[in-house]
Amino acid sequence: MNFHLVKPSGFLSSYIRHYCFMESEVGDAAIAERVIPVDSIQLMLHYKDPFVESHPDTSVIRQPRSFVSGLNGSWMDVSTSGEMGVVFVSFFPGKARQFFNFPLAEIENQRVGLRDIFHREIFEVEEKLCLSKSIEDKVYCIEGFLKKIFCPVSNHDELFIQRFLEIIKAYKGQIAARDLADKLSVTCKTLERKSANYLGKTPKQYIRLIRFQELLTNISTGRHTHLTGLAYDSGYYDQAHFIHDFKQFCGYTPSAYAKKHCKSYLEADYH
Repeated sequence: MNFHLVKPSGFLSSYIRHYCFMESEVGDAAIAERVIPVDSIQLMLHYKDPFVESHPDTSVIRQPRSFVSGLNGSWMDVSTSGEMGVVFVSFFPGKARQFFNFPLAEIENQRVGLRDIFHREIFEVEEKLCLSKSIEDKVYCIEGFLKKIFCPVSNHDELFIQRFLEIIKAYKGQIAARDLADKLSVTCKTLERKSANYLGKTPKQYIRLIRFQELLTNISTGRHTHLTGLAYDSGYYDQAHFIHDFKQFCGYTPSAYAKKHCKSYLEADYH
């Protein structure tokens, strides 16, 4: 399996974290990975065999050739075998709306084929990606497409969402939606509308997602030696709620996740 991370060029670097290319050859070992919710929209464009998704409800589907993934509220497993080639376009939080002319809440918990959104335009991109021989040529193709569909939003809304995200990050996801609205000097209804439009989740859902991401970071870096203290510092005052969030977002209990991902020992007192 080969990975290539490429930074966007020009103005796209303000909206996109990176392009991540994953490639494997015929005869390489099969791949199976657990995918947990992230805080931003992603595009995926397969130029070889697409992945297969397995969901908590036991449904199994093959991914479209190219699609946009809305913000999810649960985990899934993806698998592939043999020759594989795909590029992930990872947007910064709050920055994907400039490339899609619809509220991002419309694709919440979904993977929507780009052919359903951009029609004939995406067929040309898919074909060029399959024919391109180098990563550089593939990046050139992708960036040409992204520049073509770019549609800037108002500066006021862009600054609003930036401040929205800064506050949630500063509080590590431990702030009520009504308090966030007060800090932004807007009504709860306005906050709901802008969050649905530019982030793809309600404020409460997005705050919950960020709190969980902070929790995973704390586990992975080994900042705590005891899961009870970790749960308390992450704003969970109820063991059942802590375990419920964990299992919903990633399919593991806290102790099982800690054993897999913690850099140092964590006492597994939550199951």
